[in-house]
Amino acid sequence: MTVSTERAGATTVPAAGPTGRLADLLNEIRRQRGRWNSTRTVRLYRRLDSTADLPDTKIRAVARGDLHDLAAWGYLTLHDEPSNRFYTLKGGRT
Repeated sequence: MTVSTERAGATTVPAAGPTGRLADLLNEIRRQRGRWNSTRTVRLYRRLDSTADLPDTKIRAVARGDLHDLAAWGYLTLHDEPSNRFYTLKGGRT
């Protein structure tokens, strides 16, 4: 019997770092800096055509999940103000 020591639903950063759409997002956040929320991320994805295979109703959820994953992996800091949730690049990360 094989026993997994990882939590169900836990995310782990790939050894080489984010790839694909997440790498594109992180590169843009590093380039542009500032506050990133799902709306800004959706605009980026539409411009880059990163979510062309997804229906419009799913893109916002994907953007939220991608920002959450980058924060969980230590690249971003979550700022959860009343009615204003956004992420910024974690200090010192390049």
